[in-house]
Amino acid sequence: MKMADLIQLVQGMPPGTVFFVGLAIRLIIGMRQFNRRGVGGLQHFNNYFVGLFTLIVEWVLKWGAAALMVWGLWGWIVK
Repeated sequence: MKMADLIQLVQGMPPGTVFFVGLAIRLIIGMRQFNRRGVGGLQHFNNYFVGLFTLIVEWVLKWGAAALMVWGLWGWIVK
């Protein structure tokens, strides 16, 4: 799937749906981060590279989710 296809898909969705998809992504990532924490509050990974890759992917997804939420709110405000 190309980026243009994804943009057309999101543009065709109602603003409320876009906002709640972004919110759902943020909640899922937050739950995963919470469940990884140990007694001391630190996140536990099997090794360094798995942790690094996981944190980078989660960081990108959180920014994408934030963009979707802003896009959805903007769609509600402008309409």
